Amino acid sequence: MAKFFGILSRFIVFCIFSTTVYTLSSTEGGPCSTTNDHLDGETHKLITDCTDKFFCSGIVNGTCKPKQCRRDEFPFGYGHKEPVPPLCPRGTFCPDEGSGCVPWLSVGKPCQLNRDEQCIPPPGFRRNANYSLESSSGSICLNSTCLYANGTAGLPCKIENTTYTEYDSTMLKVVLNVVRDNCKDPDFYCDPGILICEHTVGIGLPCSFDRNCRSHHCKGGFCADPPDTSLKVAPWQYAVTALLIVAAMIAICAILTLLHQRHRLERSKEVRDYYNEQISLRQAIIALHSAAADGHTDEKAFKRSVDRVR
Repeated sequence: MAKFFGILSRFIVFCIFSTTVYTLSSTEGGPCSTTNDHLDGETHKLITDCTDKFFCSGIVNGTCKPKQCRRDEFPFGYGHKEPVPPLCPRGTFCPDEGSGCVPWLSVGKPCQLNRDEQCIPPPGFRRNANYSLESSSGSICLNSTCLYANGTAGLPCKIENTTYTEYDSTMLKVVLNVVRDNCKDPDFYCDPGILICEHTVGIGLPCSFDRNCRSHHCKGGFCADPPDTSLKVAPWQYAVTALLIVAAMIAICAILTLLHQRHRLERSKEVRDYYNEQISLRQAIIALHSAAADGHTDEKAFKRSVDRVR
């Protein structure tokens, strides 16, 4: 019971804190200042004087205005049928504030945390629509600076270590460390001890952290397939499965045939016994009738003999 009340109290404090923060934020037309913009210490989400659907228009005496763009397909804070701001066209990006589309940033320019798509890709690199934060040879926002993520073995590299804090189902804090670097992924990683790009290792080999593995998943000190890896079935497994299915179908047909034959034999025996019983009963009735007829004839003959004697 004490554990339950402890969880309940933490949940109530969390709700009160969230409600207080939202209440202090301004809606459309409310006063704001971009000098108050900051990242949440736990989630690293951008916190401003405005609510989720608005951005602050200025440093001094600013007002909250509707956001002019969005970075996500389904932005946070909007209702089911509520109109949302547009996505930015290719060659531009939407900053965390949502103040409007901005051209890609060149190498060395400041960028926002975990926003690799803000950086211009290197020459010859084609960025697809579903841009991944795991850059293979593109650009990356590292330590708030745009860099090319194309470091190979022996080249110097940089590391960004970000700590995120979230809450589990019991409202206890869960800490997650995300380490990123500007080495070419997935073949290389940045050694944190010497800050030099090294070769990543394959499945089953020893590892120290996720980035050490080509699969980005270090489990129990060894590289393993990531949790979202699709299951690969070998051809011989397909063949064995098909043979087992055919064998099962044959076995089922054979069992059904045997059961049917057994049922037919039992039914035939029942019918044969029934007819034998009927024949036996008929023969008994005929014998009884014959005996009765013979008895009646003998009685009449005896009476005639008595009449003659008289």
